[in-house]
This record gives sequence, structure tokens and C-alpha cells, in this order.
Amino acid sequence: MDRGFERIGLIPNRGEKVARAVERTRTFNRTPLQSLRPRSPASGTILNRDSPERRRAIRIGVNLGPTGDCVAILGAARAADAAGFEAVGFLDHYHADKLEWPYLCGWSLYGALALATTRIHLVPMVIDRLNYLPGVLAKETAALSWLSGGRFELGIGAGDFFEEARAWGQSVPDAMARVTGLRETVEVLRHIWSGERVTFAGEHLHLVEAAAVPAPPAPPRVVVGVGRSPRLLRDAVTYADEINVYADDELIGRARDAIAAAGRQVALSVFVWDWPDDLAGSLARWERLGAERVFLTFWHPFDMLDRARIFLG
Repeated sequence: MDRGFERIGLIPNRGEKVARAVERTRTFNRTPLQSLRPRSPASGTILNRDSPERRRAIRIGVNLGPTGDCVAILGAARAADAAGFEAVGFLDHYHADKLEWPYLCGWSLYGALALATTRIHLVPMVIDRLNYLPGVLAKETAALSWLSGGRFELGIGAGDFFEEARAWGQSVPDAMARVTGLRETVEVLRHIWSGERVTFAGEHLHLVEAAAVPAPPAPPRVVVGVGRSPRLLRDAVTYADEINVYADDELIGRARDAIAAAGRQVALSVFVWDWPDDLAGSLARWERLGAERVFLTFWHPFDMLDRARIFLG
């Protein structure tokens, strides 16, 4: 891992969280593979790959931790693609708190990943809606859909890295405005993705005969990063294709209940920044709670990807 990120400021209490996450993943790297293999809840015996108990529906995506090493990023994406992971992506922040904290991200890098891989889905965890005009989102998502052969999914959130906005002279809307603005953005994008001209008069977005062509070959799935926000969860279940929450049993259960109450088909996924001690047990528990995908954060130099293949169904 790039040493400068041991005190990174990208999520609340990030310094301690990053240090703890890196140490736990290093512990995982030192643990004998035999000890990591999934075991039967009833007998405690190791489950073979083809065991009915071993076959889980939950899919595992890769979230690449911050780094300035583009060669390592491309190598990790190729490795995840070849290994059978479900998705690959990274955080979306252009502001650096310190000059010694290099961090490559952005649309150009997703374009490189699209051309470097063949099977794996590209899913940002997540795009910060505050960073982009809707026209930029429309054009870039369509381009990535074409470049990836339809493998790009729009992972997007309402925005919570306020230091970034303030550093670059942007205003920070209140919580309700961020939630509503995200909903309007997704609504506008879905119209744009159909290849039509769009006139839209919302509370926050106003478009007049807007268009962005070529439209994507198919509308990208929209994964809304809810985190732990009950307000965003209540709103996002009305329009998202997938809800993504932090790796907490209570949050997962709350999201599952909100999806059931919404009365529409919405997938549920989990974002893991700090790996639990018993990852195999946690994956099984999250699946029982209703999660269909899990996005695990891997740290530079991403050497743990090969060992983590043991958790693939």
C-alpha cells in the first residue's frame, strides 16, 4: 500500500480505518490457506469447491484501494478478471489532502480498465455525484458502456467528501438537496441513455432539449451507494437497480426491509473497507441477510487477490 494513505481522509475516521484495514489484510496474507477455507456450519469440516454447502450465490467484487501506481492497477484488474471476480472499481475523489498521497482514478482509468479486461464488470464504488455535471455523466457512462461491451455499471452516491468540494470552491448542498439531486440525476440519465432529447424541470436540474449520442448499447445498471444513510436509503429504493451499504448486519437488514417495502426489484450489495476477522463466515452471513454482491477493498500492491480466490463460489 502507498504509505501516504495510512492517514487518508476519504471517509470518516479514515486514518485509523485504513491502518486497521491494511493490518487485517496483511494478517490474512500470512494466514495458512487451510485455515481460510469455508467450513460447514454444522460439522466444521472444510467444504470442497463443488460441495452444495460451498456453492454460494453471493458474488465478490474488487474495490482497489488508493494508489498512484497505474501499472499495479491495470495488473490487478487483469488478475481479478482472470480469477473470476464479479466486478472491479475504485473510489472517486480528485482532491489530495497531501501532495505525497498520489491517487489515480477517474473516467480515463476506467477506459483503460475496459480495454484491459474482457469479462469483469466495471463498478465505481462510488462516483460522487457532486463532482460532475449531468452532461459529463451522460457522455462518460455511454462511452464506457461501448468500450466495455456493456460491462460498465454506474455506482454513484450523493456525495460526502465535503473537504474536496470546499478545497475546489464548490458549495455543499444540504442533505435533502443531495438526496433529491441524485434522484433527479439518475432520472435524467435514463432518459438520455435512451437516445432521446430531454427537457427536464426539476428542483435542482434543468435541461432544455439536452442530448448525448451515441446512446449506450443498453442502459447501465445504477448502483446507489447508500452507506449508512437512512434518508438516502428510503429515496434510492424507489429508483436504484441496486442498493449498496456498508458491511454492518444492521444496515444490511435495514436495507433488505426497505427494499421489500418498496415493492420493486432491487438488488442489495455490501461495501467492505475493513475486512472482518472471519471473512468466510461474514460472507455467508451477509448472504443469508439478503446481500447478492460484496465489494472487498484490496490494497496496493494488490497481491492478496490471488489468495482471495478461495472465497469465490
